[in-house]
Amino acid sequence: MTSPNSLFNEESGNHPLPTDEREIAAVLCAALRCHEEHPYFSERYGERGEAFIRSDGGYLATLADHPQSYVNDQVTWLAGVLANRGMPRWPMEAHLDFLCDELNAAVPARAPDYLKLRHAAQLLREQRQARIAQADFDALVAAFESASGGCLKGAGGLVVAAVCDECCGLPEAVPSLIGWLSDPDRFPPQWCAAVTDTLARASAVADQKRGG
Repeated sequence: MTSPNSLFNEESGNHPLPTDEREIAAVLCAALRCHEEHPYFSERYGERGEAFIRSDGGYLATLADHPQSYVNDQVTWLAGVLANRGMPRWPMEAHLDFLCDELNAAVPARAPDYLKLRHAAQLLREQRQARIAQADFDALVAAFESASGGCLKGAGGLVVAAVCDECCGLPEAVPSLIGWLSDPDRFPPQWCAAVTDTLARASAVADQKRGG
């Protein structure tokens, strides 16, 4: 019997979802961890954002039944769609790692299958780091946190990640994020200035690496 779509997200449409109760529980745990790590989703999209984390996680979990090449293609496609809609690919790295952790714990016998999700996370990570090295990424995030006043956990990483996504050929990655994240009706001037400055700094780092 197919699991009720309401466990994940009634708005997500028709796509494969886990039917094993152990996998369902693992997906929901991974979604909660992703939500806690990246509260941006619920802050911007409310309950719908949390629901789509669950349904995306359910779909991603079913990819473990397929070859690694297919997993990589589907993860890259989904992450790209989300990035162009204001959800940078960086959180997908964490979500895939969380899924691998939780699924391995729930169904240890399938650990080799679930490892495909971690490999896909690493693929996204390597693409991001090819645009901005991890040390530079971390430094930009730290500077943002120091300057911004800390309104929203993880926002600095989202800004830098969006620049990486744009450099990877996702043209709406930056505008679809920054328009909301630097809205002066939503955030104080100090925060908005830090977003703008971090965006400029990250773009400069990416341009320098591309030129070098």
